[in-house]
Amino acid sequence: MRAIFGQMTTPDLDPVVRSEQMDLLPRTKRNIRMQYRLAQHTLIPWLEHLHILPAHASVCEIGCAEGGVLAAFADHGASYSLGTDIQEPLLRLVSTPVWNDLGYNITFTQHDVIYDSIPPEWQHRFDVVLLRDVIEHLDDPGIALKNIARIMKPGGVVVVTFPPYTSPFGGHQQLLGTKLGGLPFVHLLPWSLFGAMVRQGDPVNQEEVERLHKIRCSAHGVVDASMRAGMNILDQRYFGLRPVFQWKYQRSIPSIELGALAAIPGMKAIAMEAAFVLQLPR
Repeated sequence: MRAIFGQMTTPDLDPVVRSEQMDLLPRTKRNIRMQYRLAQHTLIPWLEHLHILPAHASVCEIGCAEGGVLAAFADHGASYSLGTDIQEPLLRLVSTPVWNDLGYNITFTQHDVIYDSIPPEWQHRFDVVLLRDVIEHLDDPGIALKNIARIMKPGGVVVVTFPPYTSPFGGHQQLLGTKLGGLPFVHLLPWSLFGAMVRQGDPVNQEEVERLHKIRCSAHGVVDASMRAGMNILDQRYFGLRPVFQWKYQRSIPSIELGALAAIPGMKAIAMEAAFVLQLPR
């Protein structure tokens, strides 16, 4: 049993199950499933374990895509849910109508966390901000976290998860749609070689793969950016297999946390996922 909008619901009202019955693209259904389940089984329990998730939290997700993560937080009792993304058509044509049809009151709006101004009504409003698989795409994580700090309540937290660039698929080379792009660590080849591979891949994703190569986001870089934004690292975790995999691929794939192994030199760099909870001082 689970509470949605103050009412206890049975498992057949699970929003993932209901979304599977909607007329949506298979990719959209997959994304909703993995977003919702990741929040339900990993993100929310993590914040509860740290005792930093208020009963009626105000939650914002930056780079929310289809919005499944926010729906899970809404089901958990969030009093206000805001999702932002740079992809306005996705929010307008998919995220908003899907969750409206499912009875959720989630606000979706186009916004660039680095280049757009912060609306006054967002400032100092949120208990929890989520930045899931987004920071590695941002030109300047420090500026992004400084802007995020402006929308957080004192003592609020931001959850940051991402694949470090030096991880097996940190270059997002699989987006190229080529056989070589399916190989781990191939993006760490000299640019004279990897760049040629990029130019042979899917034209839609070539520019983004090249951008990621230039940004080369790392756990150390995120730690530095959080310090520049005036945030404290409340917790950090590193995974050899990402928690989202079991929901993405619908297989019994365990999430493998490196734990004490992360202290071994070089292990953080090759971890498939780095995850941080950053807190704004009160």
